[in-house]
Amino acid sequence: MEQRAEPYSYRNLGLWQKAQALALRVVKLTEGLPKTETARTIARQAVRSSGSIAANIAEGHGRFSVAAYRNHLSIARGSAAETDSCIDLLAKAGYISGEVAQDLHEQCDVLLGGLTRQMRSLEAKMVGAKPGTVREHPPEYVTDESPE
Repeated sequence: MEQRAEPYSYRNLGLWQKAQALALRVVKLTEGLPKTETARTIARQAVRSSGSIAANIAEGHGRFSVAAYRNHLSIARGSAAETDSCIDLLAKAGYISGEVAQDLHEQCDVLLGGLTRQMRSLEAKMVGAKPGTVREHPPEYVTDESPE
């Protein structure tokens, strides 16, 4: 019997899958934290930022232009760094073990590297892009006036 190929989607992207796995892990981890206001505040921020990584990868993938996709990957990268910082704070506050924190830091590092590589790849595809810049095709305006 013939196997049908999965339709192409952001869900097929390795970066999105890794980001979703990290977010799920953070959600599960924070469910077990103490119910103190401080722990809950850090936990909510960790859940928001980790969920934002995959959400921005998906949203950028759904955008029309390469520049918009790259911009969303940049936002996802910022969220990955924010998640990493929340994890560090949870560990330093004694809410999670150093071993768990280290494993989560490694997941964040993998995402940060992957997002950077993907951003550079997209940047290279953009017309007239120089390293560190984002440019889209210039618009072509049609006017009623003829040049003289």
